[in-house]
Amino acid sequence: MGNCIAGCRGKMMADNKIRVVWKIIVVLTLGAAGFAIAPYVLFDPGQSRVSLNASFSLHYPLLLVHIFASFLALIMGWLQFLPGLRTNRPQVHRRIGRFYLGFVAMGSVTGLVVGMYTSSYIRQMAFLTLVALWLFTGWKGYRAARKKSFEAHGVWMIRNYAITLVAASARIVTPLCLLIYLLLHRGIPFQGVEPILNQVLEVNIWIGLVANIIIAEWMIVNCFNKR
Repeated sequence: MGNCIAGCRGKMMADNKIRVVWKIIVVLTLGAAGFAIAPYVLFDPGQSRVSLNASFSLHYPLLLVHIFASFLALIMGWLQFLPGLRTNRPQVHRRIGRFYLGFVAMGSVTGLVVGMYTSSYIRQMAFLTLVALWLFTGWKGYRAARKKSFEAHGVWMIRNYAITLVAASARIVTPLCLLIYLLLHRGIPFQGVEPILNQVLEVNIWIGLVANIIIAEWMIVNCFNKR
């Protein structure tokens, strides 16, 4: 009896921690997503934060598709993890999941094209890695659901949404990256904000990806291994 009570308490504590993590994720994500999409809502190429290739006429349209598809996946994805929705409205849960994976596919393909027109090789590899992980985890999650392996489905969708959130987490960690850069380069003459920012933007995607994977695996362990 005592072991049962202790086990229930442990599960409740783990569930509470996970709820807190989800709330933090949603709040930070919405803030970062709003900041990321703001320059593109007027469809003005002059406001683009991405340097556009004049020789590739589809660069800006594909960039818009990538940004808006990724934005919709980002703000829609967390709805899949609402326990009440999965239990009480499974058809709505499935419909949301299909739309979400559709936006993931659109964001992945267009992101790959846009990423290849980035001048930095490091950023090109970051886009390639993100697209590969985004499509792979999404496919695994979809296949698990089709096979009615719902626990595996949940695991893969947590991993997939962690990749989706890199668009937000990369921006969230940017100030930390700037601080670390300044601490490591103290004593060196200041060359201006832009050169420093360019170097930080070479690594913030990778740091965001690693951080998200660690958080996702922690959530998976606490969600599924304590049931």
